This record gives sequence, structure tokens and C-alpha cells, in this order.
Amino acid sequence: MTSVLEHARTCPIDEIIPMSPEMLKCPSIMNRRFHHEAPVFQDPTTGIFFISRYDDVVAMSMDHKTFSSVMPGGQAGTGSMVSDDPEIKAIMDQGYPGVSTMLTADPPVQRHYRKFVNGAFSPESLKVLEPFIDRVSNELVDAFIDEGHCEFLSAFGVPLPLTVIASQIGAPQSDLPLLRKWTNAFIGNLSQQLDRDGLLQAAKDVLEFQLYFVEKMEVRRAHPEDDILSKLVNASIDGEKPLNNSECLSMLSQIMVAGNETTSAALTQGMQLLINNPDQYEMVRKDPSPEMIHCLVEEVLRYTSPSSNMFRRTTREVEVNGVAIPENSVCFARFAAANQDDERFPDALKFDITRPNLKDHVAFGKGVHHCLGAALSRREMNGGFKVIFERMENFRLTPGAGEPEFSANALLHGLTGFDLSFDKK
Repeated sequence: MTSVLEHARTCPIDEIIPMSPEMLKCPSIMNRRFHHEAPVFQDPTTGIFFISRYDDVVAMSMDHKTFSSVMPGGQAGTGSMVSDDPEIKAIMDQGYPGVSTMLTADPPVQRHYRKFVNGAFSPESLKVLEPFIDRVSNELVDAFIDEGHCEFLSAFGVPLPLTVIASQIGAPQSDLPLLRKWTNAFIGNLSQQLDRDGLLQAAKDVLEFQLYFVEKMEVRRAHPEDDILSKLVNASIDGEKPLNNSECLSMLSQIMVAGNETTSAALTQGMQLLINNPDQYEMVRKDPSPEMIHCLVEEVLRYTSPSSNMFRRTTREVEVNGVAIPENSVCFARFAAANQDDERFPDALKFDITRPNLKDHVAFGKGVHHCLGAALSRREMNGGFKVIFERMENFRLTPGAGEPEFSANALLHGLTGFDLSFDKK
């Protein structure tokens, strides 16, 4: 990996391969070079245009008429798979076809679907979850605090948001391993890094997810409960017909990713950042007030950018930063690069919870596709870090554990694990 990254520091800019696993794991070198040399960079391997500067990323995110979320090839979000492979197609034919609802649709279609769930994710609706988030956080810490160490991603980073989202979509806690497996399948399908065996397994897992929730949807239609699943299958807004199974599955899969994976990644890398930046850790340790933890959360989101890229398709020829992008080109809005733009965030590679413009980050996107789970993620991160600072201190990497590694994923960025040691308060 080192040789590939070192080559990226000095090679001609058009020799950088942004979709290579090495670049996806450690994109900072690539981001810096794109900022200064190629703010609009066309990948010679895939033809994708990478747009990296903050102002350009925000502009394209706000212009859904030019930069469409409807992609070529029929990809319909996370709850299904599209493939020409006969074996994968045969698996998916046993389930429900993909439908573009929120992630891969434009207004007015996208707004039509989001209005079914917007209320459930509003800050006002989520405030009632704070005691539940606090209880879950404490129960998770209870399970490992006497040991003085844990693998943080699996012990806390994953189960906190997964437990919360399970409670919201009507799945019992006993099925958390299934939800995690299905979320991994959605993410793997989006990663553009799976080999054929991986794609086959993802197809089987996606089918299992579909059949599981269709059964639950039938129950909720007959016996509604106070959860998002019941709202989805029974809602009728403005006299419109209820959503069908394919539409519900598409939205559920996106809710699972939005309400789970990005929060897990940010919580876990946040612990790494606190260890690597002891001055920032000391600030929060000395003043673990809600205001200080809020600042920590926003800077973690900016710095980590767990949703690192988002795809768009140009509906017309458009010029961005002096570069002509043809109609029907695939573009990546590089949220991670935008959040490291020194023009917007001076000394952007410095982790600094005192930044005056912390909330200018685009970790949750902008415009009509601003992340549905943003308010939920913020509540989980604020609640989780509050409990961590109440009960633990002196964070450090477990001796002999090795340097943490990032996964290779075209859209999402996070650690594969994090071995944490600490002192019990």
C-alpha cells in the first residue's frame, strides 16, 4: 500500500487511480492533489468525474436538475441488485424488483417518497429517543468496561446505532446480527469492490432481507405498531395509495444504511481521533458539557466524512471549474474532499473542535438529498460520546493490536475495526 500511496504523491496527476482499493482506504493524498491540481478530475479508468472543491460540491448538490440522482443501468438504491450475471439474476428474481425511491430518484418522485418518513426523522420526533440512546449506550459500556479494553467497532460503534434503528423499523433486538449482515450486503453492493463470490453472497443476503421484511410488513398492515415500518406500510398522504412491497423495501434498506453505517464509522474513527489528538481530548475531558460534545461531534463528522462520495449523472453538458463535463457523465460529489478544502476550513487536516464554522461541513450532503438520518446520527453520536466520557478515560490503542485499517469502498469510509484500551472512571 505504501508504494501506491507514495507514488500518488509525486506521479503525474492523470496516473492516480481513485477507485483503487489503496486510494479508497487512504484518500487524503489524492484529495490534496485534486484540490490544488485537478478540482474536476476525470478518472481515466472509469470515466467518472471527481469533483472535490467545497464550493463546487455544494453547487452540484444544490442543482438536482443538472446533476441527477437517476443513474444509468437501472441501479435502484440499496434494497436490490442489478446484474447481468445469470446466477445473481436468478437469486434476485425470487424476490422483489428494485425501485428508485429516495437515493436514486429526483424530485418530484424523490420528495414523494421522503414525505412518508420525514416526520419520523425530524429533530422533534427523535428527541423522545434520547433516554433510549442513553440506556443502550450504558448497557453496551457495561458489557466491556471491567475488561479495560474492547474492539470498539463491534462493541459500541455498530450496536448503538443498529439497536436504535432496529427499534424504529420494528425488528427485535435478537435479530441485530441479521440486520448487520444485510447492511453489510447493501454496503458491499455499493462498494464496487466485490468479486463475483462476494456479489453472489450479497444477492443472497439482500433476498433474505426482502423476504424477512415482507413477512413483517404483512403483520404491520393488519396490526400496526408505533414504528417506522407500520408508518410505511399504512401511510396514505394526500389521498395517495400506500406504498407497495418493493417501495417499502427500497426505503427500509436506505433507512438502515443512513441510520446505521455512517454513525458506526464516525463514532469509531472519533475515538481514534481523540487518541491521536490529545489536546482535543483534554478539552472535552475537562469540559464534557453538551456544548463541547456537540462541537466534538461536528468536527468528527467533518474530518471523517463517512459518506465520502455520492454519485450523480449530468443531464446536460455543464462546465465546472473550467472543465466541460458532457451530458450523461457520471460524477462523484467528493464530500470527503470538500470537507478537507483549506479554502473553507483553514488547516483542514488539523482536527480542531474549536473551529468557528464547524457546521459548514457536508458530511450529510446538501440540497434535496441531505441525509435522511442526519438528525438521528447526531443524537446517537452526542449521546454515545456523553456516556463514553462519563464512564471512561485515558483512551489508547491496545498494545500489539496493530495500526487500524480502513475499508475500501467507493461511497463510504470507515475503519474495519479499532482495538481500544481505556481506564474505568
